[in-house]
Amino acid sequence: MIETKNQTNGTSRADRSDKTLILVTTAMMTAMVMIATTFFKIPNAMGYIHLGDGFVLLAAIILPKKYACFAGGVGAGLADIYGGYAVWAPWTLVIKIVMVLIVQLFFDLLNKRAANGGHVAKVAGLPFSELFAYVLAVLWTVSGYYAAQGFIYGNWAAPLADVPGNVLQATVGAVVAIIVSVALGKTALGRSFYYKRTSL
Repeated sequence: MIETKNQTNGTSRADRSDKTLILVTTAMMTAMVMIATTFFKIPNAMGYIHLGDGFVLLAAIILPKKYACFAGGVGAGLADIYGGYAVWAPWTLVIKIVMVLIVQLFFDLLNKRAANGGHVAKVAGLPFSELFAYVLAVLWTVSGYYAAQGFIYGNWAAPLADVPGNVLQATVGAVVAIIVSVALGKTALGRSFYYKRTSL
């Protein structure tokens, strides 16, 4: 009985440790999404793009579903509020949450296939399904912000001018997420990722 109790206590401590790690990582990723959206800006011919989407997708790779949704949605929403664009915050919250859910749907399928020893088609060393998930996430993000602009300003023609910039921004975000996650995946941190690309 003593041995069983010790084993139970050990499991409980491990569970608490895992939970704490997830909460700390969620807080860190929420902050990183906000910071990357607010301060990490790259000038271009159309103005500038921020790196926030990259960290939203990185949160989806690292964290379980509800925590990734929180980090991506709340982090980006806080960036809108901080930047003086509070009217955008509810739209951003929904857009980023759905963005996370889209890519994690494919991550779940890939994780399941890896667990079953199934074959995974790859392009340039990355699973095709993962790349397709990013394409869908980009399309969703661009469409979501187009719709948001249309409803907020009551003009459905003017927002078309922002579509190329939004495509570029979301695409750069996907590239950033891939580069950072591949690099981190080669370290001990990769073992705790929600989406374990190295197991495919």
